[in-house]
Amino acid sequence: MSIGIVKSKNQAASRPPLNRQVAQAKAILRQLRDTLEDLEDRRDLARARKKNAGKPGTDWAAAKKELGFNF
Repeated sequence: MSIGIVKSKNQAASRPPLNRQVAQAKAILRQLRDTLEDLEDRRDLARARKKNAGKPGTDWAAAKKELGFNF
């Protein structure tokens, strides 16, 4: 048996199964997507606050009435 074959067998044995690697990659991508969405939301909120700085806001009772909430 050649050294190259022994090395490739040892390397294959030390790696996690492909399905586990794919599942881990998907989990990481989900976390990245969620983080990016959170960052976009924070950026949008910061822009809205800057745009509306000094303007009077809408009180909760008026917002509930406008949106049709009855609680």
